[in-house]
Amino acid sequence: MTETANFIARRTRKETNAKATRALQPRRRGQAMSHRGGLASLNVRVVGVLILGLMGASSGAAELPQPRRVGIGIAGGLKMVSDYYPPLRGTAPGLLLLHGWDWPERSPAASLSDYAREFQRAGYAVLTPNMRGWPPTGGRDDCGGRQVDDSMAALRWLGARRSVDPERLFIAGYSQGGQVALLTATRGARVRAVVAFAPVTELQSWGEHTDTPGIRGYLHAECGGPAGWSGRSAVAQETGQLPPLLLVHGDADRRVPTSQSLNLYRRLRNDRVDAELRLLPGVGHAIDAVLIPRRAIEFFAANDEPRGEPAPSGEQRS
Repeated sequence: MTETANFIARRTRKETNAKATRALQPRRRGQAMSHRGGLASLNVRVVGVLILGLMGASSGAAELPQPRRVGIGIAGGLKMVSDYYPPLRGTAPGLLLLHGWDWPERSPAASLSDYAREFQRAGYAVLTPNMRGWPPTGGRDDCGGRQVDDSMAALRWLGARRSVDPERLFIAGYSQGGQVALLTATRGARVRAVVAFAPVTELQSWGEHTDTPGIRGYLHAECGGPAGWSGRSAVAQETGQLPPLLLVHGDADRRVPTSQSLNLYRRLRNDRVDAELRLLPGVGHAIDAVLIPRRAIEFFAANDEPRGEPAPSGEQRS
């Protein structure tokens, strides 16, 4: 009896456990399916968010009008090939943005594309020409000679656009482009303000103090030699009618030494020109460290009114 009772008890427990296991199995499968379904749903949501994010990014980029290639007639029967970045909307201020020196086989306006986009995003119509001496414009680089006349022609073209306010023109340039921008302003260009990033302002001292030996040969070959240097140096020009002007220069620049901006700034202060100087600590001549659109945008915004009495000048390190 005892053995029979024990056998029955063991079998009963075994059957009970088997039933319990079978009862639990569907629930576990259901739970597993629920987890997999939850993960699938989560994956769908994540993918959806990513797609929407990408669509948003694409639509944000698409809001900026695409640049178009234009040709501007200049002396010598040339067409100054330029990229024009239309404004986001309505009638906007116009900016002429000038490139620095580059190897003769390159089209240097392309190097300004990202910077032009930042100005365009801030509400400007932007023109970036390939200056005389570079493809596809052609001609010969003359180191701020007829390039200044070309810059005046570019400003006239820009001001004639239907979407540009001709009374709200600005000019900015980097390195040689800064030199040409400054010289253009001394010629009486109708611009509200000028920003020059690491500009050449005095050719003779540039040749004496640069750490780039090839520049000395360039000064003789392309810049007219000693007889032509004064006319290509902003520091030697009349400054009385200059609009507000901002100089931005790295204090570790050896290619175009910081003294180029310092000397011009001192001259402008003596002439009571509305001028500012921003020295960038530890920065050399690299374009991505010097050409900071935000600084120009802030300066232009502060001077986007008809000219009045000059504001106090100031030198700043930042």
